[in-house]
Amino acid sequence: MSAPFFDPRSRLVFTAAAECIVPSEPGSPGADDPRCIAVAEAAIALRPAADQRLLRTFLRVVELLPLLRYGRRFSRLSLERRHAILRWLSRTRLSGRLRAGVFGLKNFALLGYYGSELPFGELGYPGPRLDAPYYTLRERAP
Repeated sequence: MSAPFFDPRSRLVFTAAAECIVPSEPGSPGADDPRCIAVAEAAIALRPAADQRLLRTFLRVVELLPLLRYGRRFSRLSLERRHAILRWLSRTRLSGRLRAGVFGLKNFALLGYYGSELPFGELGYPGPRLDAPYYTLRERAP
């Protein structure tokens, strides 16, 4: 098993961003749920080291950039201001890497949410078929 990707600071930033991407609602946890974060972290940990470094750097930028405008770190901003920062980063012409960073962040947050079992009931999805050929072939493998 690979090492965890998140340190306490990057987990805080990722969780704050995930809350913007798939917010919690009454009776429906969002992408900031610890189970979703664990799924996202497992997926990130499988990525090449270079990709992980880029994501770590991007999370640092996201955390510190709001200091210039709001005087506070991203993880300390209101939900509305975090939305504004992510929206700006996804549209900025300053750097394609910033737009790509938001795209990657959204992908991992969505992967964590839909990769967990949390939305199954809400979507009316009973879960994966364990009798499908993929699972039976995998069980027979040495």
